[in-house]
Amino acid sequence: MAKLINKLVFVDDDKIQHMINRKNLLRIKPDIELFFFENPYSAFEWLKSNEADLLILDVNMPEMQGWDFLVELQNIGKDIEVKMLTSSMDPMDVIISKKYSQVSGFLVKPLNTEVLTEILGLAD
Repeated sequence: MAKLINKLVFVDDDKIQHMINRKNLLRIKPDIELFFFENPYSAFEWLKSNEADLLILDVNMPEMQGWDFLVELQNIGKDIEVKMLTSSMDPMDVIISKKYSQVSGFLVKPLNTEVLTEILGLAD
């Protein structure tokens, strides 16, 4: 059985995706704690002193690439499961992800209800 996710952090510069994902996640699991960040630096500061079960991290953001964010997490010794979020699956991203032990997979935007249910550990 998959790990049950109770506290989820999204780092993505797309406000529309935040709104859609928040609505869908709360419909699937009303008691989940959700934290959305458009700015990766704000997310990084929050993660320095807070815990979460899962981080969904956009690969391409204007302020900081997802890969750079992972390096920063490693530098502070923060071990959190990460799913990389992308709008197009670039095979190079999969190769790069192998360098990071905390990356457990890729998600392609937009996230549908089935994928979100699976992420939360609620799929049969």
